[in-house]
Order: sequence, then structure tokens, then C-alpha cells
Amino acid sequence: MKWFDGVILWFVAVLRNEKTWSVVSVIAGAVAAVAALVAVRQTSESHREQLRSARPYFTVKDPGIKADSLPYRIQITMVNMGGRVASDLFGNIDMMDQDFKGRPASIGEFSVANEIPPNIPTPYYISVSLPVNMPPQYIVMHIRYKDPIVDTDFSQDFFMRWEGVRDGKTPPDFVHASLGEKNKIAAWLRERAWEDGAGDSSRQP
Repeated sequence: MKWFDGVILWFVAVLRNEKTWSVVSVIAGAVAAVAALVAVRQTSESHREQLRSARPYFTVKDPGIKADSLPYRIQITMVNMGGRVASDLFGNIDMMDQDFKGRPASIGEFSVANEIPPNIPTPYYISVSLPVNMPPQYIVMHIRYKDPIVDTDFSQDFFMRWEGVRDGKTPPDFVHASLGEKNKIAAWLRERAWEDGAGDSSRQP
């Protein structure tokens, strides 16, 4: 077992060497620095994820045509379902035949001057004149707005369908378009914009 005793004596000698402890100290310091950098990065990524997840985000509530009195009134209520306020909201609404004949008709543009807090309904109304008969329509609403906390712009598109007017009667609700309908509408609008030479991308889904 002399070899073992020799190993022990060598190990003790190494531990007594000041250079050994200097190297150990340097390594320990480097490990601590790396651990600190990893912790800072994880904290930063967690903070960014919290900012992203709390961004303002809108849904639409009870969209449709109020036909209880004349003139008819289109009403679309937006609700900020995110975790922060939205500002500088601007939107436009277009209507088009479901058979994609003719051109899309602009119903109107709108904007909101004040900040929109989370969970506060923001209604939009516009009076319209409707013919006695009107074919089924698609309704597309495009909005853009800002998250003032992180100074970032966002946009959303909403695709809906409406059964039009028959003999002066109209169903009151706009309903969600299907995914297939959404893709057809978006492709058709892009094609129309290209044909018309439209340069305003804010109106293109």
C-alpha cells in the first residue's frame, strides 16, 4: 500500500500549495460568473415573455345589423382581452358579395382617441341604407393599434359573413367565416389590390 500512501502525501502537498488555491479560486469565480449570467438571461427572457403574453389583443362581440328601426345600424363591439391598454386604434370595414363579384365596398373607417383598457367594451356604430334585396355578404374588419408600454404596433383582421337582405328582411347577426372562407377572402382582396394598383397595405388582410 506504499503507492496509496504516496498518493495521499502528494494530495496533501498539492492542497498546501498556494498556487493550487489560487487556481481553485479562479475556477470558482468563473463558475459563479457563468451561473450569474445564466440567471440574468433567464430572468430577462421571463420578463420578455411576460411582456408578450400581456400585450393588448382584441376580440369582437355581438357584431351585426340592428334592424329594429330605420336607418339600419351596423354595430361591432371590440373588447381588449389582453393585459395592457391599447392606444391609437384605427380600423376600417369592407363588405363584399360572397360570390366575389364586383368590388369590395368600404363601409367606413373609425378611430379611438383614448387608451382602451383591458376588458372594456368599445362599440363602433354606423348607419347604413340597405336595398330591399341584397345578396349574402362577407364582412372584413381590419384594425391596427399600439401597445404604449413597449411602443409596439399590432394589427388584426376579423372575417365574418352575413346573409344579406331578402324582401326587406335581414338576419341581425354577423357570424364567423370559416377558415376556408377566410383564405379565399384574403386571396381575393390581395388580387383586387394588385389589379387596382392599391398601395395602402393597411387595408389588405
